[in-house]
Amino acid sequence: MFKNYFKIAWRNLFRNKGFSLTNLLGLTIGITCTILIFLWVQDELAYNKFHDNYNSIYKIMAHRDFNNQVFTDENMILPLAKNLKEKLPQLKNAVVTTHPQSHILTYGDLKLKKHSYTVSEHFFDMFSWRFIRGNAATALPDAYSIVLTQSTAKTLFGNADPINKIIRVDNDYDAKVTAIVADVPGNSTFQFDFINAFNYSNDNLKEAMTNWQNSSWNVFIQVNPGTNMQLLEKNINAISCSPTQHPHP
Repeated sequence: MFKNYFKIAWRNLFRNKGFSLTNLLGLTIGITCTILIFLWVQDELAYNKFHDNYNSIYKIMAHRDFNNQVFTDENMILPLAKNLKEKLPQLKNAVVTTHPQSHILTYGDLKLKKHSYTVSEHFFDMFSWRFIRGNAATALPDAYSIVLTQSTAKTLFGNADPINKIIRVDNDYDAKVTAIVADVPGNSTFQFDFINAFNYSNDNLKEAMTNWQNSSWNVFIQVNPGTNMQLLEKNINAISCSPTQHPHP
């Protein structure tokens, strides 16, 4: 019976070639679009979920009023993260990062323009990156250390061991390679070629650490289990709106 059905369908296809081709083309396009949409949605829903602490990490945002125009802004003040951690026991970690930056990495005669974030301590405790060499605990011991992605290390050093190699950054200072992480997934908020740490001995950074006016950084928090988020939000607003009541770091 099924053999007869197949023969009839096959004959009809060839009897009405134009009509059949149009239908098959439409069906193919429809199936392809459905698959692509499904893959896109799946990728979007998985955004940042590779982090082990995904469910407990939050980015601090602010509603700002500028000339009676209210907007939501991600730019935070530099001392906020440390103040939040010191004042709020609900927080396990608080981390501040720059926005994405471009820098020139030099090794020998090779110069590369690469993208990075400069981060505070506990960045690798809060966010999960797969370490190829080194580990989260020792990744950034000081401001003259640098963590490279696997592809960046490959471009700079080929098959040689990159650990403890010295890279010139922006022809400004030397940084020692302390760890290598796997290349960043495409569905990650952070997109970088390398990570380095804040240099707290820098005069400009010292000034920024006591400046509650200049909003130029991202602040992330990791909360302890069972945290009341509504109460935490009120406490964060109290601290961020009243810096004079809290000692500067």
